[in-house]
Amino acid sequence: MAAKENFEALPRDSATFFPPLQASRATLSSTEFRESPNGVEIEVNLRDYLDVLLRRKWLIGSILFTVFVTTAIITLAMTPIYKATGRLEFTLQSPKVTKFEDMAVPQTQTREFMNTQSKLLISDSLAWRVIEALDLVNNPSFNTDIETENDSGLMSGIGSLLGRLFGYSSEVDPAELERQEAEVQQRLLKTFMESLEVKAERDTTILNLAFSSENPAVARDVVNTLIRSFIFWQMDKKVQAASLANEQLGKQIELARIRLEKSEAELNRFAQKAGIVSLDSRMNLIYKQLEAINNALAEAHAERLSKEALDMQAREAGISGMPMVIANQLIQHLRQHHVELVSEYEDMLVVFKPDYPEAKRLKAKIDDVAAKIADEENRILQAIRNDYLAAVKNEEGLSAQAEKAKAQAMDLNDRATQYNILNREVKANKDIHQSLLQRAKEIDATMGADISNIQIVDDALLPVIADRPRIKLNLFLSMGIGLMLGLAAAFLLEFMDNTIKSVDELSDRFGITILGVLPEVEDGLKDKLDDLVVCDPRAGFSEAIRTTRVSIQLSTTGAGSTQKLLITSTTEGEGKSTIAVNMAKAFAAAGDKVLIIDADLRRPRLHKVFSQVAPGGGGLSELLVETKSLDDVLSTTDQKNLYFIPAGLLPPNPAELLASKRMHQCLEELGKTFDRIIIDGPPSVGFADLLVLSSLVNGVILISTLGKTHRQALQLFRSSLANINARFLGSIVNRLNVQSRFGGFYSKYYYQSYGYENRSPERGTESSLERLKSSAAS
Repeated sequence: MAAKENFEALPRDSATFFPPLQASRATLSSTEFRESPNGVEIEVNLRDYLDVLLRRKWLIGSILFTVFVTTAIITLAMTPIYKATGRLEFTLQSPKVTKFEDMAVPQTQTREFMNTQSKLLISDSLAWRVIEALDLVNNPSFNTDIETENDSGLMSGIGSLLGRLFGYSSEVDPAELERQEAEVQQRLLKTFMESLEVKAERDTTILNLAFSSENPAVARDVVNTLIRSFIFWQMDKKVQAASLANEQLGKQIELARIRLEKSEAELNRFAQKAGIVSLDSRMNLIYKQLEAINNALAEAHAERLSKEALDMQAREAGISGMPMVIANQLIQHLRQHHVELVSEYEDMLVVFKPDYPEAKRLKAKIDDVAAKIADEENRILQAIRNDYLAAVKNEEGLSAQAEKAKAQAMDLNDRATQYNILNREVKANKDIHQSLLQRAKEIDATMGADISNIQIVDDALLPVIADRPRIKLNLFLSMGIGLMLGLAAAFLLEFMDNTIKSVDELSDRFGITILGVLPEVEDGLKDKLDDLVVCDPRAGFSEAIRTTRVSIQLSTTGAGSTQKLLITSTTEGEGKSTIAVNMAKAFAAAGDKVLIIDADLRRPRLHKVFSQVAPGGGGLSELLVETKSLDDVLSTTDQKNLYFIPAGLLPPNPAELLASKRMHQCLEELGKTFDRIIIDGPPSVGFADLLVLSSLVNGVILISTLGKTHRQALQLFRSSLANINARFLGSIVNRLNVQSRFGGFYSKYYYQSYGYENRSPERGTESSLERLKSSAAS
């Protein structure tokens, strides 16, 4: 194929060999991460959990085994502990010592009563009684430090003997000796309480007493001795209480008698001093007087308000319009006469002047009538004022009488209250004296009665089976705990692991089409992996490649005359180059004219797979900077219909080279010659190269590896392609371990169904090579 133009060679010893290309930079889409607009709901089912358990089975098993073995060793190394149990029944109230229960035995609720008895059973004083009664201080099964104490006593005796021999004193300080004895007692009490268990049976008044010990006989004896010591202790307490009550009652009776006599004397003195004979009659008289005065005061108050209002109206509004003035005939007659005189005077002034004698006489008469009217109104006004002042004085007088009557009533109330207080005190002292006398008689009558309210239900028996350790229970719990810890660790690691775990996750969670699933190749075939589809076509990997080829062909139907495919991965090491080579060979073997281009201009690999060197010795980078033509960089391979363009020298600006117009022109020109162009692109994470190449091809294929491909990287990959509207065909799952749960039904499909798992890989390889050689020779 001839190149369209010849380009002058550029120097290769610096970055100037790859000049920056600006033509297509504006066409690059943003690589900003965006969420896919079409979210896929994630359905978690039982199979997902089963996958986790199978993947982490060794971790779960190791944790379970470790916990089980550790628990078994600890349990079997423990000393057997025996528990003896006895039962006591209580009645809520013992036989009455007196008729006043609050003095001898408090009447409490059942729960409070049983709690009290439980606390008494675990008291230090009762415990020490049992320790002394059974001589547990010298019992090795109870006092585990007895040997140490004996050694200490021996050393003390030796020290005392040496002291006497050498003439110095070895006497122990009494205070120090007392302190040591107190420490021993506290230690023994603590051991006793830790081994003792007191528990009430629900909805009963029965207590269960249990004691645990290495010696079963000690456990039994402690319980039985504790029960009897408690009963005797309670009986002694109640007898002592009755005797003490009898003694105290005598003193209380004498004090009550003295208080009664004193209160009666004070009541008599107060009645004589206050002159109280009968409180009821005197109180009724004073209350009636006070009621009559209050009624009169209310009437006087109302009358005073009425007259005060009349007086205020007369002074503020004037007396002329008052009802009593209007009703006064004298004032009305004078007013009528005054009106007539004024009318006559005004008529006279029409004819005569004011100084006319007759006019003067008439004017004097008018003034005289007006003066009489004013005098009469002033008289009525003064009468209203006098009535108001009289009402005020009457109200004040009644108010003073009411206050005096009220003071008398309050004084009488105070004296009555004091009298009643003294009277009640006399009555209370009399009742107390009578009740104390009755109580003393009852105590004398019941001093010899049986006052125990405790009965033994069951004595403790000799235990024959150890209570601890519970070997079966401990081992069962260890298995449960170990399993839970293992499951927790498995799911924690699963939660922290952010890689794709199954083929179903790609399709269900991310909605990615699975184009093919490639099994992990056996160790004997890994050296020939790049040529496996040719040298061993019956291998499981080869079968998977051909199946994937068919899936790609079906998914790209109608995409154009030339199928330009970009094969990439989210990160390096996922086998994209190996799969690109095998896919190219598979398409070539199917009759397509195939070109494979190494477009990974950062870490190219295909030049190691294809040993052929291009005629011009260059590669894709030289082609894009136009220092080489297509004929210079295009090379044939050992396989028919398969051609190869290497990456060439590594440029400093791979993305700009791939985004250049030259790249687009070359692909268009190559598309006229080849049926299928497969581009081995760089990984998607962190580079813009993939976005550039994705816009130049008909479809993008992602290589995924279970346990290696990260979810975030996969989501970023999909979002990046969606941003530039690139066509994403789907994913090829690589290195599927068909023996693990990752494989699922794929293991059965590729191996178990067709018998590949039992075929020797070396023998299959040799037979395939021989067939290829024979076919080539023919």
